[in-house]
Amino acid sequence: MKIQQPRRLLVVGKPGCDIARLVATLTGTDPFKDSSGSVAGSIHAWHLKTAYYSVDIPVWLDELANVKEWQDEFSKPEAKEVVGALGGWIYCFNKPDSTMVGEGPDLMGEVQSTMKAIEAVINKACGYSWEGVKLAVALGPSGTTKSAPLLSPTEEWDDLCMEHGFEFIDADAAGKNEYGEALGLDRIRESVETNDWESMAALGADEEEGIDLGDEEAQMNAELWGLKASLLGADDDVDQGQDVDNLEALMQQAMAIREAGAGLPLEERQKFATREIGKVVRDI
Repeated sequence: MKIQQPRRLLVVGKPGCDIARLVATLTGTDPFKDSSGSVAGSIHAWHLKTAYYSVDIPVWLDELANVKEWQDEFSKPEAKEVVGALGGWIYCFNKPDSTMVGEGPDLMGEVQSTMKAIEAVINKACGYSWEGVKLAVALGPSGTTKSAPLLSPTEEWDDLCMEHGFEFIDADAAGKNEYGEALGLDRIRESVETNDWESMAALGADEEEGIDLGDEEAQMNAELWGLKASLLGADDDVDQGQDVDNLEALMQQAMAIREAGAGLPLEERQKFATREIGKVVRDI
């Protein structure tokens, strides 16, 4: 079965956390980076095929330069539709490198506060009934092939993440644990594959034997939100009036993209929209 209108996956991490490397390893292709090397606002795709379904999951990438500001932005009413379109979250953080002694007193606290912020954003938009996958992934420092292991017992990280509905995964781990469960990248893939990626809008469309245009609108709104994050994060010195003008221009471009792809079959229309939105991102 081909899932035609999937939910989205958001991958987030602080600037300097190499989420691009993780996404490239998982998907087999590199996500787009802007001229500064940032992937914030990028839209990527992850093709999955299991014994039960195949899907091209839209992957959004974002950076958490300031967790409080990020939480405030994603808690706004206009972000509700975007957050509601998500079926999965992967929060990434850097492990200490080999030159550091211990993990530093603030690492666990920082990870916990970020997970709390994500949890609050989800609850604000979706209530407490949201279902999906939430992973907290520890990565090696950017630009290195090896890193020091997390020095706290894994059980402490498991418990910390579980408190907020996340599963802790050390990306550098390999093989299986004592219970025969996959570790590292294999566990990330397994968790994503076993998640439910079909959107409620798509299910409603199937029941009505037609395409729910509201879901297509939600898709474009979500992609516009990624553009907004990329635009507003590109230059903090731009005044609010200029921001509004730029966002109105983006809206016009997005509507033009929708109209240009209107005559295409659904799957081709989605690919066309993602490709054209990517071009707009590169021009920002």
